Amino acid sequence: MNATIVLVHGGFVDGAGWRGVYDELKADGFDVRVVQNPTKSLADDAATTRDVLDTLDGPVVLVGHSYGGAVITEAGNHERVEALVYVTAFAPDQGESVNTLLGTFPADGPQPPILPPVGGYLFLDRVQFAESFAADVSTQEAAFMADSQVPWGLEALGGIVTKAAWHTKPSWYLHVTEDRMIPPAAQASMAERIGATVAETPGSHAIYVSRPGVVADLIKRAAASLA
Repeated sequence: MNATIVLVHGGFVDGAGWRGVYDELKADGFDVRVVQNPTKSLADDAATTRDVLDTLDGPVVLVGHSYGGAVITEAGNHERVEALVYVTAFAPDQGESVNTLLGTFPADGPQPPILPPVGGYLFLDRVQFAESFAADVSTQEAAFMADSQVPWGLEALGGIVTKAAWHTKPSWYLHVTEDRMIPPAAQASMAERIGATVAETPGSHAIYVSRPGVVADLIKRAAASLA
C-alpha cells in the first residue's frame, strides 16, 4: 500500500501551485491531497492540515514548502504521518517561529521583498516578486503568481511551534541552491539540525512549480522508505 502524500503550500500562494507535483505523483499511483490553508495563523493552518489527515487511512508523507514547513512541523505529530518532506522550507523547533528563523538569516544575503503589513497581513512587492520568488518560472506564470498573492498573516509568521514533529519522524529536505527567499546556507543549517536526508537542486523558491519532477522524486524516496 502506497503512502498517501499530503502537500502543504507556503505563504503568499495557495495549493494550486502544487499541480505539477500532484500530476507526477498521481501518474505513479499515489493518492495525493492538497491542503488549502488560509495562512492567517500557524495554529489555524496546523488545524486545517490535521483535519485533512483525519480523513485518511494508512501512512502519510507530509510535505511542506516554505512556510508550509512550519505547518508540517506542528501538524506532523499526527499519528498518520510517518515521514516529513521539507521543500526549501522553514523547519522550526519547539518554541520557535518563522519569524525567529528569519532573524537568523545572513544579513548580507538576498532579502525577501516583504512589504510593511496592512491590516495584519503581508504581501511581497509585485515588481520584485519574480526575481525573488520565481526566477526560473515563465514570465507569464511569475506575473500571475505576483498578482494572485494570498495574504500572509502576521500570526502565521509569528506562530510558535509547540512540538516539532521532526524530532520523532524521519525527514527529507530539498535544498534549492538559487533560492532568494530562504538563503541556501539557512536551508542547509535547518536540514542539518533536523537530521534530514538532503537532496540538492538548482532553482528558485518556486521549485515546486518550475521543477515538479525533482520535488516529486524526493517525495517518492521518502514514501519508498516506509515500504
